Amino acid sequence: MPMRKIIFIISILVFSADRVYAAPAYGTDTPQKGKISIGYQTNLVFKHRLNDEHGSLRSFQHFVDFSYGALDWFTFDGKLGVGDLRQDGGEMPSVNYGTGFAGGYGFRILLRDKTADKTRIVFGFHHISVHPTNENAGGSKYETFLDDWQFDILGSKKFGKFEPFLGGKVSKFDLGYRVNRGERQRLSPKYYGGLIAGCGFDLREDLTLKIEGHIIDENSLSAGLYYKY
Repeated sequence: MPMRKIIFIISILVFSADRVYAAPAYGTDTPQKGKISIGYQTNLVFKHRLNDEHGSLRSFQHFVDFSYGALDWFTFDGKLGVGDLRQDGGEMPSVNYGTGFAGGYGFRILLRDKTADKTRIVFGFHHISVHPTNENAGGSKYETFLDDWQFDILGSKKFGKFEPFLGGKVSKFDLGYRVNRGERQRLSPKYYGGLIAGCGFDLREDLTLKIEGHIIDENSLSAGLYYKY
């Protein structure tokens, strides 16, 4: 791995260490330098476990994704869309928040890309923020937002049109909330890491379907359709 990649990764980890917080990892297929990928993605978080007696979270998110190959080995990722949120199973009352604005950003670094054996390794960082509508529960008004941070590393091997990938992540899925406009508080996750597995399928040379699942810290599934320019 070139030294500049190592220095860049270490710098990101150091400056983000106080908020190493799960978001879709996009797989290992990155656009070439100067190229763009645009797609639609649905991210379904069926259960994300919170610490202590705070229960779990559920969130459905829908995004338009943008990826730009700034360098042959470096890709910027961005997303805009909507998402909802439900918290239940804990000491607090169950709250089903409505759909609101959601967005995210991140990057991917291509560490290995070998044409001979069709293998790739990618390191990534991604963040999603969801801001659902305020809701009333148990006679109180709840305001909330969701911060979802993730560092991940994935490896893949291509077989014809299929490219399965497998990897791991370090993540933090934070719920910030206020009750009756009181002091803002945060609920932290029970686990800070998990496993990632997924697959990309080339429908055409310029059109790819990606499916990805997460386990341990959360049970989630995402699917997206991406067009390469």
